Amino acid sequence: MPHLYRLLSLLLWALLLPGQAPAQLPAPLAAAPTEAEVLRQATQLMQNRQYESAWKLLNGFDPKHRRPAVALMQTELALNYHLRSRELEGFGFVDVKPLERLDSLREHFTRAAVPYPFVVETVLKNLIRQHPTNYRLHRALADYYYQTEQCNCAEADKSPAQLYALMVRYYTTTHQHGLGDFSSYFALGYARQSLRQFAESVPAYTRAIALRPSYAPAHFQLAYSYTVLQKLPLALQEARAAARYFDDPTAKSDATYLAENLEKKIAQAGKAKKQTATKKK
Repeated sequence: MPHLYRLLSLLLWALLLPGQAPAQLPAPLAAAPTEAEVLRQATQLMQNRQYESAWKLLNGFDPKHRRPAVALMQTELALNYHLRSRELEGFGFVDVKPLERLDSLREHFTRAAVPYPFVVETVLKNLIRQHPTNYRLHRALADYYYQTEQCNCAEADKSPAQLYALMVRYYTTTHQHGLGDFSSYFALGYARQSLRQFAESVPAYTRAIALRPSYAPAHFQLAYSYTVLQKLPLALQEARAAARYFDDPTAKSDATYLAENLEKKIAQAGKAKKQTATKKK
């Protein structure tokens, strides 16, 4: 057998032209990155505030927005870390340098380019139709409607009442499948309250407070709902909590003012009750 190997080796070299070296095999192609790897890289880029680089990575991997996990990260990036937006249907991003602040850049570059189309509502609704049981998509769409109502920067064809109803719909679905947190319950309470569904807003605000007891806005809004519902002692309790937890001086002052007014109303109601009881005697 060694003789056979030696013969084959000589035959191979004999077939080569004089001075010619054996041809090198082509290098194997690099394996395409997996979705998990792309998401991990994009997360690292976002943590480093390299927002445009993160967007290019995600969009290059899934340009037609067919992958829910990638689209969810793009939605987070688009809604929270854009430099400029065109009605939340197109976005401009920037890689933030050390010592730079994104909010300051937004103020300075008010006419920055918007080169990346991404119609948030359309993308998320299409994916929900394809993946109806992916309730993270429902949560993202609910957050989109909440942010739209807050900034008044998109969905001009929808009235505020329509936006509140959409928030209720998608946050309710989200919560039914265990994906709520304090902010989603607060937003649901806000939507209910804005629709004048004050009794329905109470459980949502209460749940938000249970998940984050020091969240002052939930205490304040719950105090308002209790006031409308004429549950003044409960309203006073929540107003005092809001005043205790607010850091912003103006918000703290508003909560304190509400608490003082509730104290007066409760005192007046007690006085009126005593007078009524005295008259009956």
